[in-house]
Amino acid sequence: MNEFQYRRQSGFTLLELAIVLLILGLVLGGLVVPLASQVQSRKVGETELAMRVMNEALLGFAIANGRLPCPTTVATNGLENRRNDNAGAGAIDAKTDGCRGGNYVGFLPWATLGVAETDVWGNRYVYRVTNEFTRAKDDPTADDPLYLICASPLPVVAGTDPNTCTLDLTDKGNLSVETRNASTKTKRNLSIEVPAIIISFGPNGHGATSSQNIAQPIPAAVNLDENQNLNIASSVFLSRTATAIQAGCSDTVAGQPYCEFDDIVSWVSSSILFSRLLAAGRLP
Repeated sequence: MNEFQYRRQSGFTLLELAIVLLILGLVLGGLVVPLASQVQSRKVGETELAMRVMNEALLGFAIANGRLPCPTTVATNGLENRRNDNAGAGAIDAKTDGCRGGNYVGFLPWATLGVAETDVWGNRYVYRVTNEFTRAKDDPTADDPLYLICASPLPVVAGTDPNTCTLDLTDKGNLSVETRNASTKTKRNLSIEVPAIIISFGPNGHGATSSQNIAQPIPAAVNLDENQNLNIASSVFLSRTATAIQAGCSDTVAGQPYCEFDDIVSWVSSSILFSRLLAAGRLP
């Protein structure tokens, strides 16, 4: 056997190369999906960790100021939009309001708290807070015996409580967080009387606003739970296991697959908040 014949017999044919490349493609293709899933899972974990830091920042702010911050509604500066008592700075807010214009939903005031402006997908965190928890117990603007109406739960009689709209141990948050039973899809409470809630709209970003103030597409109408978290008129928010896009889905009909959901919801517990404020001497 000469050298030329040896080289021909020891090489690969085109068919053999094609088979090898096909096998490599199948192996690599099988790795791509798990890798993408791992990356997404890592991003979700990073956002959840960031939101735990934000919860601690809210508690720290409450200890320092005797109240929770207002949302930022001026999306360019990240500062809380506190009530206005200065006649020279525009319309004066009602004494029953703790936040400018009575706005208790907006973006998390990242600059005020010193936390991240956006989640890992580049969208701002939505923040909602209960009115009474934005008023410190010694807020002088609330020291008025003529209050007739406060935010919740009921109007008060004039002269009976000069600090009805300020924070005290009888206050209850007016927000709640629910989830769904995995099989029956019925709702159940995760937390009630919540003072404040933070939401990341997750990987799909449906309904979110980017750091460039670009509004992302809203969820499909069939995605009831994601749309629930966009309803600023509601005080009830949904938190459940993430699910991907699926045909023939329903968030309410048992036996059908859940619709897409990837919102990440975090909240401040009233019991933890009160315990921190009591320990710091901010209450009663």
